[in-house]
Amino acid sequence: MNRVLLETRALRKAFGRVQVANALDLTFEAGVITSIIGPNGAGKSTLINMLSGLIQPDSGEIFFMGQQITRLPIHRRVKMGLCRSFQVVNVFPELTAFDNIQIPVLAVLGRAGRLLIPLRGETIAREEANAILSRVGLLHASESRATALSHGDQRLLEIGIALAARPKLLFLDEPTAGMNPVERTKILDSIKRLSAEGKTTFVIVEHDMDVVFSLSDRIVVLHHGDIIADGTKEQIRESSKVREVYLGDEVDE
Repeated sequence: MNRVLLETRALRKAFGRVQVANALDLTFEAGVITSIIGPNGAGKSTLINMLSGLIQPDSGEIFFMGQQITRLPIHRRVKMGLCRSFQVVNVFPELTAFDNIQIPVLAVLGRAGRLLIPLRGETIAREEANAILSRVGLLHASESRATALSHGDQRLLEIGIALAARPKLLFLDEPTAGMNPVERTKILDSIKRLSAEGKTTFVIVEHDMDVVFSLSDRIVVLHHGDIIADGTKEQIRESSKVREVYLGDEVDE
């Protein structure tokens, strides 16, 4: 049986009269790639924002690794191993791919002050940064500036930056947005490979149903702040309720 990493209990959030999270009870288990889908306004990003600490719920509780984290600040969650990416690529564009990874590696190692002095002696940080670049398939581009990388490779670099924090659970918000088919395949293969390593569990918010059905072990469907379906790819494909409110012909064979 898989270990529960994160759990929500009766999580609620409203913006004015609009209820975007309606007493949500969810668990996320180690090693299970989960996609969160739903129409615009379903509450997907709000849920991820609450779980990562960007916004606070109105009520309810969040537990990570068995610890109450409902009001915990973002940096404390990251230190525990709960991280996220955003819809917009968030890298240091003028730094090399290597430096983009080494900065968070040094922070995790408690050596952030070393950023202001020569880093030749930082063997451990250098080796870990190179290992992460290798894991995301960017070791060949380690000395390239981030701004010179393709959109898909910038996304991979962003995942690498998140991996530098050694996350146990990593939320990816639309990781394939704006990508061409080749870039999309590269990202999907990378996420599958990283998941298979067993170090990080991925939860993905995604609109592209080809991505969702090719990648996910589990799919959670939100609609107006409610969970209307939660199951395997096959169960979601066969759900008449999901077809009615969201997928329609997208799940037809």
